[in-house]
Amino acid sequence: MRNLLALQPETFEPSRLRIEELIPKHAMGQRNTIHDLQNYVVALGRSGLVVQGDGSLDFERSFMRMNYFDLIHEQTVRNNVQAGISNHPVDFIATRLPRDLIAPALSEDLRPDDDVVWLYGGPNSQALILPRGEASGQLSLRYLPIANLTQDAPGAIHFQQSEWKAGLPLHVLEDPRFDVPLAERTNWLNAWHTDLEWLRVLHKTQYSNGLIGLHEQFTFFPAPATDASAANLSPDELLLRRFRQRQRKLVETDMLIVANNHWNFDVRGFNPGGNHGSFLRISTHSTLMFAGGDRTGIPRGLPITEPYDSLSVVPTIMALIGDLQSDNTPVDALARRGFVKFPGRVILEIAGQSFSAHTGQQAQ
Repeated sequence: MRNLLALQPETFEPSRLRIEELIPKHAMGQRNTIHDLQNYVVALGRSGLVVQGDGSLDFERSFMRMNYFDLIHEQTVRNNVQAGISNHPVDFIATRLPRDLIAPALSEDLRPDDDVVWLYGGPNSQALILPRGEASGQLSLRYLPIANLTQDAPGAIHFQQSEWKAGLPLHVLEDPRFDVPLAERTNWLNAWHTDLEWLRVLHKTQYSNGLIGLHEQFTFFPAPATDASAANLSPDELLLRRFRQRQRKLVETDMLIVANNHWNFDVRGFNPGGNHGSFLRISTHSTLMFAGGDRTGIPRGLPITEPYDSLSVVPTIMALIGDLQSDNTPVDALARRGFVKFPGRVILEIAGQSFSAHTGQQAQ
């Protein structure tokens, strides 16, 4: 902190700085709240520090502030020489809203049981991704269009619920590849759906599995090293798991900035594709190839019409070799070695519809 405070504009030369001497590795500090980011202090006010009548500092008048969401999203370029490319580099911004803060602002039928993702595409183009049921094994998601979300200083969140329209983050409603009839889209979108149902109707759209991926990106999934609620933990084990939780939270970023198509934010080098980490379909659509000849039992040129994701690779291979049961749990020999239930679906077109219900043995 002393090193950071000692930096002066007159002598500031980034090339001469060692970032490790200013910010510790693996520690970004506590996240800013939405209120912090919408009222970020950037300089002293025009009148400098202002003291109130009781001698305390008047924070509102003493500092100039900016709204980072507006600032980032409204960036434009003037030398846009490529036809068909937006002069706005940023498509939308995403960040996590803790469930305890957002739940009071939602009606009972919309209340989630986990943290929510806020998508910001401008004051009147915003949305919430609401999750339910993941802890019980059946995740459902709801996309809720909203506008003008703000957080006040005490922490309360306020927004207006909006109607569906074109131009919302992820561009779902207007996408011609959204696999719901045009006349039924609004009704379909105004309901809860499982992650698989979302994948089936969205995987060919511009942002492919982006809606599901954003939930995955911002959710804190329990892991053995961080689960402080597990039973029979010693005081030392509990302390270590709390420490691991804190380590994880200290590297969480304030926001995710999603680039418009063909824009590339990789300033360290010129990646020709510019698509690493993107939710655009060209970045999420990959090829799974099995090469093993006739003995694999997999037909040549087999068409797969059901959409899957990369989580399906391992359970499919385990099913092919007979080491997986129908509920995605490993056979007893692997379970005794510490293997647990796999999250992905088996690609049944490859593993075979006759893949038995309990033994995991594929019919010959």
